[in-house]
Amino acid sequence: MGIVKLAYFKWMQKPVLLGIGRKCLALHLIFAMGFAGAQTPLPKAPASEVVVEGNSAALQNLGRAVQSQEAQSPFLPSKNTVRTQPNLVLPDMGDPGGDALSPVDERRIGERIMREIRADPDYSNDLPIYDFLNQMDRRLLQAAKRLQLGGANALGSAQYNFEVFAVKEPSINAFALPGGFIGFHTGLLVAAETESEVASVMGHEIGHVLQRHIARSMDKQAMNTMIAIAGMVLGALAASSNPSAAVGLMRGGQALSVQNQLAYSRDAEREADRIGFLILEGSGYDVNGMPAFFQRLQKATSIMDSGVPAYVRTHPLTIDRIADMQDRVRMVNAKTVPSSLEFYLIKARARLDQQKGSSGLFDARNIFESFSKQASPTKQMEGFYGLALVAQRQGKVDIAEGYLQKTRQMMQAAAAPGSPLLRQSVSLDTTASELALAKGKPQEALQIAHATLRAYPESFAAAVAMIQAELKLGKTDEAISWLRARTKQQPNETIWWTLLADAYNQSNNVPLRHYAMGEKFALTGAWPSAIEQMRIARAAGGNNYYQGSTIDARLREFQRMYLEEQREDAKSRGG
Repeated sequence: MGIVKLAYFKWMQKPVLLGIGRKCLALHLIFAMGFAGAQTPLPKAPASEVVVEGNSAALQNLGRAVQSQEAQSPFLPSKNTVRTQPNLVLPDMGDPGGDALSPVDERRIGERIMREIRADPDYSNDLPIYDFLNQMDRRLLQAAKRLQLGGANALGSAQYNFEVFAVKEPSINAFALPGGFIGFHTGLLVAAETESEVASVMGHEIGHVLQRHIARSMDKQAMNTMIAIAGMVLGALAASSNPSAAVGLMRGGQALSVQNQLAYSRDAEREADRIGFLILEGSGYDVNGMPAFFQRLQKATSIMDSGVPAYVRTHPLTIDRIADMQDRVRMVNAKTVPSSLEFYLIKARARLDQQKGSSGLFDARNIFESFSKQASPTKQMEGFYGLALVAQRQGKVDIAEGYLQKTRQMMQAAAAPGSPLLRQSVSLDTTASELALAKGKPQEALQIAHATLRAYPESFAAAVAMIQAELKLGKTDEAISWLRARTKQQPNETIWWTLLADAYNQSNNVPLRHYAMGEKFALTGAWPSAIEQMRIARAAGGNNYYQGSTIDARLREFQRMYLEEQREDAKSRGG
């Protein structure tokens, strides 16, 4: 049963009532550093303001308006126009270091939040979306390192290990958490018209992280406050499923009262815009993506100077930030950068991912059907791929394969004239592998997955498809060998531990199956379950000294971390 939380629809800077009751979205209230930025405590909305509640028609109309031709900016510069850079006065935000939370502290706080988020139903487990976002993140970070921006080239404990994830939420938002974690609502991916628009949002969020805006807003003595707030919000959400939900709401109200302490200043927003623009340009995306998305959001939400409270009128989203980005575009020799065809497939996956229930699936199918009949090749491609995903979810494998073939044909039609045949796609190929496995063709599924993983070695989706095919074929030794290596490289990824537990179970290795399950539970913050799994693993371990020593060490570490979190929670309740 959800509880109604007051959150920011950060792109529009209007208060929005979201009846979601989800950990990841409630945490926006406290930690999220949205693209338009957190504000000072909200004044009461005047009668002229519109407050959108839940998944109302108004919210749906907003999404359509953002993508409409009428919402396009008439003020964007000509793509062939190069103008002299104006003398811009940029904010002096000071040293990104200073007396602030250390990167280690930031990461610890971020990892605790992520343990809760990963266990939330609204956390997206769509791996092609995850691959798309993190491939984009790597490309942007490479540019930031070349440009030596902020802490992009930091080493050791000062280095950020970025991770970008999606939240199944149709609103348009993105946010950064302490420690380099960045979240995207699926609604933003659906609403974006170009890949560069998504990249502009991500560049902005990376700017917040590299400039350490969370750490710089609080000194080291305030670290316990951050932890206390996290525990307070999570405690409120835990209370939402029982009659004492009112207590949870009260705690949420207490958290709201300290929002101003964690809020971004307008200068921080301008700095993140500046850093984001440099990253966008340096990575080869279309720099028009940033002002274009700003301008369409402004038009779609009718945020104008008249009849709007002062905190909105003075916010850079409406005037300063759009003007600043337009000036920056004018100073560079902007060129049109076409979106990758994968982007349109990701839009289809995001649209389906955010649908809930059979009625949502029916609605998505109608949308995809209409797309497949449009004149635009990219819309047709998005439509056919979406129909393939719907059919796959319904278990109609043959129909899904037919739509998938039409998608491949449309991808070539949508490619630029003279461009080489697009032979591989993470989204298409992993779907093809999954369909082959569903038809009882594991060898074909494995061949497709191997080819995709060779082309995209960092793809989670292709790797999971490979492991699933290997397990189906009984190749447990190969699967275990690969997964053991991957859990050493990426120990914080629950998917690898889950698959490793499955592989050990298939090979009848009882102690290591429970060991892998314990690691998985720990990553979602389920400490009692993680500790119990380690105890079972130790009891079943026999006389293998090395294996027993490893399990004992992890058991002690889990007990220590669980006790530490209990102390932090107790401190937050006592504060």
